Amino acid sequence: MATWDKAYLLAALKLLVGRDKLSSDSSMASADYYQFLTEAQAHYYDIYAAQVPYILMGAPTAMATTDSGLTYQFASSVVPLAVEIYDANYRLMKNGPFWDPSSDYVWEGSQIRFPKAVARQGTYYARYITPPGVIDAATDPTLVPSHTRRILIYRAAAEWAARGGLRDPAPFYDLERRAWMGDPNIGDLGILGALKSQMPWMGAAALRGNGGILDGLDTGAGYVRVVGGGG
Repeated sequence: MATWDKAYLLAALKLLVGRDKLSSDSSMASADYYQFLTEAQAHYYDIYAAQVPYILMGAPTAMATTDSGLTYQFASSVVPLAVEIYDANYRLMKNGPFWDPSSDYVWEGSQIRFPKAVARQGTYYARYITPPGVIDAATDPTLVPSHTRRILIYRAAAEWAARGGLRDPAPFYDLERRAWMGDPNIGDLGILGALKSQMPWMGAAALRGNGGILDGLDTGAGYVRVVGGGG
């Protein structure tokens, strides 16, 4: 058993809910605990995709077309939780509605389409978050960084307690909230704050200029106009 792997999470979950000393448990098999952990991981993948998508993004992967450039598909027909599309020069392309010709592409679940049904031949790359699979006796969790998987233990414990309305899940939800949000009064920003602090310039992707987010800032050596930058 390695820290934060499938066996670790199972053991920690059983310890938290007070079922670790049982020689047998007629109410819950290990597979049942793993199901709660699987659902907890799916829950937090959705949150990571919305709040800190860069944590789970994969490497750029070439997309394929089967209709002469009208649409391009993600690998294995996956429906990503979050996506970035790049052209052949790795320029970040802008998503938008189908009716807007100023948009670069329209995202349609497992594929992209170009506005107003215009076919485009070329090479396009996608970086995206693949939805998670199961956690079971043969499959490790995939949420990263690995130490943040403790949030899965608290979430799974809360869902275990809420099962059938038999127990009070509030103490476990409180553990989950404190781990995720921290306590700013003592300088603890929680898992969410720590992850957001890793990428302070994430908003730079929204800029469409030729330069970067730091273009135009005074370095102390005097202002020099950036070619292609504005002003």
